[in-house]
This record gives sequence, C-alpha cells and structure tokens, in this order.
Amino acid sequence: MSEKYLRQQNLVILPPEQPKHRPYDWHANNRAQNLFSLDQQALADRVISESDRVIDETKHATEESKGEVDFRLKERIEDIRFRRDELQQQKKEAHIEEEALKVYKRRTIDAINTLREIAVPLCQKCIVLRETREGTDLVNDGVDRELRKELDVTEGGIALLETVLEQCVEQIRRLRATIYLLDRDLADKDRSIRIDEKNLELRPNQMEMKVYAGRVPLDPYNSTDEEWIMVTNRNIEATAKEINSAQPLRSYIDQLLKQVAEDIRTQVGRTDAAFRQRTAELRYTKIKLENVHKETVRQVNELTRTVTRLEREIAEKEGYVALAQTRLANRSQRPGIELCRDNVYEGLKKELAALRETIAKLDGSLVKSKATLRYLLNTQVMQEEEINLKTQSLRIDEVDCMTMRESFKFQDF
Repeated sequence: MSEKYLRQQNLVILPPEQPKHRPYDWHANNRAQNLFSLDQQALADRVISESDRVIDETKHATEESKGEVDFRLKERIEDIRFRRDELQQQKKEAHIEEEALKVYKRRTIDAINTLREIAVPLCQKCIVLRETREGTDLVNDGVDRELRKELDVTEGGIALLETVLEQCVEQIRRLRATIYLLDRDLADKDRSIRIDEKNLELRPNQMEMKVYAGRVPLDPYNSTDEEWIMVTNRNIEATAKEINSAQPLRSYIDQLLKQVAEDIRTQVGRTDAAFRQRTAELRYTKIKLENVHKETVRQVNELTRTVTRLEREIAEKEGYVALAQTRLANRSQRPGIELCRDNVYEGLKKELAALRETIAKLDGSLVKSKATLRYLLNTQVMQEEEINLKTQSLRIDEVDCMTMRESFKFQDF
C-alpha cells in the first residue's frame, strides 16, 4: 500500500526503535554535567577575579604611564620653548647686527660714490686745467705735487673702502645664512611644539582614535636627544660667532670711514694752502711785473720823445750845415784876389766842422736811443706776455680751480 493511502486511512507510521540509555547512565550524566558546570563556574569566578585584578593593575599602570608621558610631553614642550626662545633671541640679535651692517654698507657705498663721482673728477679737472698753463708758468710747483698726492690719497681711500665693502657684504651673507638656519630650526621647533601640544590634548576615548595596523614603523627617529641639543647649540654658537665677527667689523668700518675722511680732508687742506700760496706768489709777481712794465712804458715814452728831439736837433743842425755850405759856396764866387782865406772863411770852415761833429754825436745818440728803444719795446712786449701768462695762471688757480673746489664742502661719511 502506498503512503498516500495510509494517510487517507489516518494511520500513523512509527519510526524504528532507537537504542536507549539506562537510568543509571542518565543520573551519571546529570551528575557529570553538574560537576562540570560547577568547575566551569569556579574557573569563571577565578578568571573574573584575575581579570578584575589585571584590569585594576593595568588601569593603574596605564594611568601612571600616561601621566608620566604627559609629564614628559610637558617637560619636552617647555624644553623646546626654552630652546626656541634662545634661538629667537639669537635671531633678533642677528637681525639687529645685520641691519647695523646694512647701515655701514650704505655709508661705505655713499663714501665710495662721493669720492669716485665728485672728489676724483674734481681733482683731475684741476690737474687738467693747470696743464693749460703756458710758458714758464707751466711748472711742477707745490700745487701740482699736492694735487697729485690728493688724487693718490683719494684713490687709495677708495681702494680701502672697496675692500672693506666686500668684507661687509660677505659678513651680511654669513649672517643671513645663520638666520636661515635659525629660521629652519625655529620652524621645526614650532612644529614640534604644536605636535606635542596636540598629543597632550589627545584622550583615549576620542572617536577618531583607533589602533594603528599599518606596516610602516611609528618610530622613524633620526637623532638622539643629545644630538638634538648639539644641533641647537651649534646653531646658537654659529650665530653668536658671526655676531661677534660683525661687531669688530662695524667698528673697523667706522674707524676706516673716519680715517679716510680725515686723510682726504687733511690733504685737501694742504692742496688749498698750496693754491693760496701759489696765487699769492702769482699776484705778487704780477703786481711786480706791472710796476716794472709801467716803468718800461715810461722809459719807452721818454726814449720816444728823446728820439724825436734828436731827430729834430739833427734836422736843425743840418739846416745850419746847409747855411754854412751855402755861405761858403757863395763866397767862392768872389772875384780875383778877393777869393782869399779870410777870417770869415776860417770861421765858416770851423763852424762847418763843429756842426758835422755835432751831427755825428747826435747821430750816435739817435742810433743808440733807437736801439735802446727797440730793446725796451721788446722788453715791454715780453713783460706784457709775462703779465698775460700770470693773469691766465692766476685765473686758472684762483677762479677756475679754487672756486670749483670751494663749491665742494667735504663732510664726514
């Protein structure tokens, strides 16, 4: 019969009978389960007690460890801040020294420009102007020597200032290099302070906290604490060394600027004194030549008048000669025995001889006077040329050079 038929007849199909335990086994199993449960409960109690003990111990150790780390973080932050303050103080002093050196650099550059653009061209222009003197006035006098010495002193001062300017620029560069290292160190310390302050604010129950599961190590340390201190000290010492090098350099630059200015001022004073002495000599010589020239002009005029008088006297004497000769010629026309050498004849002959001797003397005086006049005129021309030379030299020294030099008032750098 099929299963469907049996269902329709409401008949129950019994499964095959399974093997069964004995009551003893059942009681034994219950006792074993009870003992096992009691053992497990005892074990659980021991584990709970041990866990509570471990929790209490680890909690205390954890809190103690965290407190110690927090204390070390605060201590580290204070240490970094102390080092940062030292670096900032050193940086401030370096900046002050750098600005001071910049001022001295500007003073040195201004001094070089003043000497190169004003003092040297002024001195050279005076030398060129004095080279336009003519004749015997073109002499290597004291003014020439002082001018060339002034040019040498000025150019020497420029060379010294250029050398110290290079040293100043190099020192500023070294200070900036140390400031750059200080800035890097300060930036690193500021970042370290922010990181440690943030770590100090962290709490274990924050939402974003989780256990790191990456493979990159969390302690990629580059140096030890001693090396960290050594690097900071090295930066501070390097900056202090550059500051200590800059301070004597500033003193040296200041002293050099004063010394160069004093040397040039002293030499300019000597040159001006030489100019004044030379102009005084020229003026004295010119006045002396003018006085001599006046006397020469007077003598020329006197000689001119003397030549005119001599010529007039000779012409007058020639008239007397002509008169005597005419009388002789007329008396030679006497007839016969009347043509005799009488007293008149002897007087005429004697007068004629005296007139010729007088004319000869006058001619000699005239020739001598004319020669002297020519010499005096030549002398007058020479004197006028010398006066013109002295006037030109005086104009060059007193008007052109001294006026130009007085327009430049030499001050300290």
